[in-house]
Formats: sequence, structure tokens, C-alpha cells
Amino acid sequence: MTLPRQVIEPENDKLNVSRNFNLPHSPGIRAGDLIFLSGMVSIDAATGQRNLGTVAQETRQILSNMRHMLQSAGSSLERVVKVNVLIHSMLEFENMNEVYREFFPKDPPARTTCGVQLSQGFKVEIECVALAG
Repeated sequence: MTLPRQVIEPENDKLNVSRNFNLPHSPGIRAGDLIFLSGMVSIDAATGQRNLGTVAQETRQILSNMRHMLQSAGSSLERVVKVNVLIHSMLEFENMNEVYREFFPKDPPARTTCGVQLSQGFKVEIECVALAG
């Protein structure tokens, strides 16, 4: 059985990093009752430009943009079941967690966090899987 596959794009075109930076991936995919969002970096929602900052600032921007992407797909942060966080230094783990708790204050989704070298000076990248609305 093949599930229908639908590309999800943000309502705010400035957040379509795939198109705006000519990247070979979709911002998100809906397959059946699941939504898969590609890894997101800190992008200014008003300008569409890279928004480098501290780990806390980048985490806040990414999760705000993720909320927008999920709402564009008819879902929400409350329906997220799995998150993968890539962070440039595990020494920043608590700085990321402090902001993360603001967005997932109760019964947070399953999560994996890995320290990695990120491109273009970014400090955080986050992807998720959510239930469709």
C-alpha cells in the first residue's frame, strides 16, 4: 500500500528555505496522518534571511518557525511526537533546553539531541515528526 505524499510549504513564503536557498529538499511532507518537517535553521520570518545568534536565540526562532510550518500543514506543536535537535556544542545543551521548555512545557515529544558541526555558522538545526491535524 502506498501512502499519498503531499509537499507542505509555509504560508509565509519567506520561510520556504528549500526554494529561497535552492536546496534539494521539501520544507515538509505529509504522508498519511504524519507530517515530517525537514531540518530547520534560524531564518528571520520577516526577511527570509539567515538569523545567526546565540543557541537560545536560534532555538527560539526555529521553534517559532516550526510552529508556523505545522500550522501551515493544519497541525501544531502540541501534535509533535518526535524531535531531532542538532547543536554545534553539547556545552550549550542547557541553553537550548531552557528555550525548548517554553515551546513544549508539558508532556514534551520524544527527542534526540546530537552535537555536530553545522554549516554556515548556524548553532542549531531542528526537525520533527507530528500528527496531522
